[in-house]
Amino acid sequence: MDLVRHLEYFTTVARERHFGRAAQRLGIRQPPLSQGLKRLETELGLHLCERDSRGVTLTEAGHALLPAAHRVLDEVEQLRLLARRQEEPARTRITVRIAPGLGSNHYAALVAACHRVAPDADVDVTEQPTTDQLGDLHSSRADIGVLREPAVARGLTLGPQVGVVLNCLLPAAHPAAQPTAETSYVRLRDLTGHHLVLPPRHQAPAAYDDVVATCERHGFLPESIDDVGDERLVRGLVASGTHVSFTTDSPGSGNGESVVVPIENEPLTLLLRLAWRGELRDPIEGLPSAIVGALLRRDDADTSLRPAHTPRAVSELPRTTT
Repeated sequence: MDLVRHLEYFTTVARERHFGRAAQRLGIRQPPLSQGLKRLETELGLHLCERDSRGVTLTEAGHALLPAAHRVLDEVEQLRLLARRQEEPARTRITVRIAPGLGSNHYAALVAACHRVAPDADVDVTEQPTTDQLGDLHSSRADIGVLREPAVARGLTLGPQVGVVLNCLLPAAHPAAQPTAETSYVRLRDLTGHHLVLPPRHQAPAAYDDVVATCERHGFLPESIDDVGDERLVRGLVASGTHVSFTTDSPGSGNGESVVVPIENEPLTLLLRLAWRGELRDPIEGLPSAIVGALLRRDDADTSLRPAHTPRAVSELPRTTT
């Protein structure tokens, strides 16, 4: 006897409480259904249901066995699903690593773009310091890296370089953040008296140092510099009114206690460089263009060129002449 098939007969009759409707749902005629249920009862040595003019009523034994019958059928279905998955080709796994520093809006756009390019792959996008990315790219633990420049990336293929303008995250009480402010930007020297919050220096030492140097060159000497990697904590410190920070989020965004305001003349830029090992093949080959498009906030981007407008990068090392 096909126990699984006969248990399906039993559970369908129990659900429909009518042999005609149960037979229709199962796609069989009513006599084979009745005969199959009788064979199941004979096999189990129990009477499972009573039939009269009003329909079908489960016996006490039928009520007791019904949950177990459902569990058996559920396990059988799980077994079938597992078997089908073994026959299907394994999904491609794509690993993308992003240097810390992007605001939540850019980060969300980048993640969404990667998934759109490779909808049939498992795409893993996470933040990782540039120094750690280099090791993972060389060992093939990551497919695409978005590095914070400057970075020494020997042995890797260097892709497009993208500069993302940094804006200032201000306490809502700051004069430049007020809706009635005469100007729509803040000058770095107007941040005097505040503490500065930056991502930890070890993640990108040269870029960190150049941010500080640029602030000092424009008249902003922070009361102190706090290294904080958690964006939620950064926003909390800024909301307290004593700290400021920099973000790639768009001007005007905020949470009511902090506001993003552009900086006069855009002196700060988050400079990023795409990198990978060897040649990119489908579906990974479409990722660089998608990532650049997300960073530049447009749907398409020529990955062979830098953006036409590239402000001075905060991570650009001073050049020397010989």
